[in-house]
Amino acid sequence: MKRPTTLKDVAVALGMHKSTVSLALSGKGTISAETRLRVRRVAQELGYAPNALAQRLAKGVEVATVYVISGALDRGLAIEKILLIQQALSACGLENPLYTSHAHSVTGEIARRQGEQVRNLWRQRPSAIICATQRLAPSVFDELANYHRQGGIVVSYDTAVPYTWDQVIFDREENAYRAARILLEAGHRKIGLGLSQIPDSTNPTDTQTPRVKGFQKALTEFGIPVREDWIIQTATYEQGGAELAAQFFAMSERPTAFAIVNDFIALAFMTELTRAGIRIPDDLSIVGHDNQPIASYCPSPLTTLTQPAEKIAEAVVSLTVSRLEGSSSPQQIITIESLPVHRSSVSPPSSA
Repeated sequence: MKRPTTLKDVAVALGMHKSTVSLALSGKGTISAETRLRVRRVAQELGYAPNALAQRLAKGVEVATVYVISGALDRGLAIEKILLIQQALSACGLENPLYTSHAHSVTGEIARRQGEQVRNLWRQRPSAIICATQRLAPSVFDELANYHRQGGIVVSYDTAVPYTWDQVIFDREENAYRAARILLEAGHRKIGLGLSQIPDSTNPTDTQTPRVKGFQKALTEFGIPVREDWIIQTATYEQGGAELAAQFFAMSERPTAFAIVNDFIALAFMTELTRAGIRIPDDLSIVGHDNQPIASYCPSPLTTLTQPAEKIAEAVVSLTVSRLEGSSSPQQIITIESLPVHRSSVSPPSSA
């Protein structure tokens, strides 16, 4: 992305001091009309646009509001991360209103409204914008890019996006890879993957493709072919677990283990299987994702992978505060990885 033209660029092109250019553009000082006209013409030719944030600071306007934008609120980690971020921002004395546009699809009219909402928000000139990347239309990121080009501070988190602002990324590919490795190292060779619904294909922040890649990578390392019919997409949360169980029961050949995203889906899946007389982990091993509190209270306490919400929130707020304090360092990308939490839902396959 091309660097935005600065006041210094205009001054160099004109052979003037930066303060003279600033006065000419602002209409202040004893600058001749001819000079003002020449400065404005060159600034326009170079594509210079005043940094509205810097102007507010120069006028002594207190800038202490950080907008938090999310396309998804749920009962799981999405809301937990937002609450942690807001708590940390509040502790720094920063106002942090939350704006959300929850939708299962990000096309058509919903996409247009999301972009319009974010355009209206950044025009209010907050100190910074923090953005959770899931379930947001491309128009949202285009508007954030406009804000960023004009000097606005943007920090996004969750999945990587192709922009030059600071980002905190949760490594979902490594997350799924480690889940599959737990089952492979326990001796399983017939392993399924349970996924929640994939976001709309126009969304640049698809969270499930990296998980499939990580899962496939682990199986390939063990020389095991990937069974596409054992990669199953369902609804989210408990409904997804029930749907996964129904598909499992209908299989003519069944896996001996499942890696399931997320813990709520795994719980419902496990419950349905237990009711049908299938023993966990004797007949089927299960690994969940996220290490939600419910994982400890499943019929068989769930082996799972963490999604460290506190680390993610800490990194997001640290980057934001650093920029608010004037850091001009290059783009920072922080990657957060998961850790396994071993409980009792995994054992070697009964045929081993």
